[in-house]
Amino acid sequence: MPTPDSIVRQGRRRHEVTLSGLTFLGVTLLIMVFAIHTDTNTLYIAFGLMLGGLIASGVLSAVLLHHVTVKRIITDHIVVGEPAAIQYVITNHKRRWPCFAVRIAEIKSSAALAQVPEGFCLHIGPGQSATVTSRLLASNRGIIRLDSIRVTCSFPFGFLNRAIHLHVPEQLVVYPRIGILDRRLSLHYRQATESGTMTANVRGGNDEFYGLREYRAGDNIHSIHWRSSARTQQLMIREMAANAPPQAIIVLNLRNARDIVNPDERADAVERAIELAASLICRGLLENFAVALVIAGAEPPNDLPPPLRPQMGREIRASLLRRLAVIDMDQIAPSPSPAATLAAPNRLAGRAEWIVVTLRRSDPFRDLLPPSPAANFTLLPLDDPDAGTWLRFPTDKSDRVKG
Repeated sequence: MPTPDSIVRQGRRRHEVTLSGLTFLGVTLLIMVFAIHTDTNTLYIAFGLMLGGLIASGVLSAVLLHHVTVKRIITDHIVVGEPAAIQYVITNHKRRWPCFAVRIAEIKSSAALAQVPEGFCLHIGPGQSATVTSRLLASNRGIIRLDSIRVTCSFPFGFLNRAIHLHVPEQLVVYPRIGILDRRLSLHYRQATESGTMTANVRGGNDEFYGLREYRAGDNIHSIHWRSSARTQQLMIREMAANAPPQAIIVLNLRNARDIVNPDERADAVERAIELAASLICRGLLENFAVALVIAGAEPPNDLPPPLRPQMGREIRASLLRRLAVIDMDQIAPSPSPAATLAAPNRLAGRAEWIVVTLRRSDPFRDLLPPSPAANFTLLPLDDPDAGTWLRFPTDKSDRVKG
């Protein structure tokens, strides 16, 4: 999601002395002292050259960063442990002077940022642009806020850094880790796909017969039901209905997280439950399910819409994963009356697959299901002996964060 151009000259600018610059400055002062005490012309010339080098390093680095713009380009979301590309477009608006040795880095402003993006551009010609690509890596789900960009130039000698800090606030969502379901859960989804297709309760489509009605001006004459028309002496139209996709409603039950006394165990269990729910959502959409999500124990932020009926598509996946990403561990609390506080999604038909992800098998969850006794549901408690095999990630989390 690109941001507007950020003009470098509007940022806070300053000169910074590098380690090599400190060494060079120390040698310069030492030569100055020797030149004064010995009154040697050669030492005066050497002192003048070295002082000129320091001045040239500061002046040239400031000139090269003049009339330069920077634009940050990032995606609107990333996944925990998955490296994502972040780009910086640097444009040199000077007519004659090129830019050399421009370094860009994000000033770390979020604890969820495991690796601070940084990049280097060797040369940008007058009136030209260059794109620097770096890597963004998050260690925790949630909202990452990128606050400032640091632009530096140490050309030509590296004694002084011309540093400018740009305040360019932006944020992106970090989705929880998405794993690969084991064979049993994958087959459960696939079997439900084969037997769960149902007829929608709305008109339109060409799949199954819906009913008959009187002919209206503009109706397709190929849809006229001639047998009924002959019997009633009035033109009748055959209406068809489309098949609705199978539906899966993921119920994430976090209401009893406070019952886990150890904070580390509680945080680990909640994260595992969120990752399992995210993986079930992605798998369901991959298997052409219409998916909805109900979360018990964590109130959604005000900027998120209420739960909708089961739907399909990339926008629904992004909305559901964002709902999981912004769950605040400190705000998880038992719901006093789940039936009143949870807006369970409406279903197109009664044959929906309800998948309940809960922390422990003893946690109550029946009040989160529809009252119909024929409702199909699968319980996935994290204290199940096989819970460790339900999800598989390509690499371990620690390895993914280390990169």
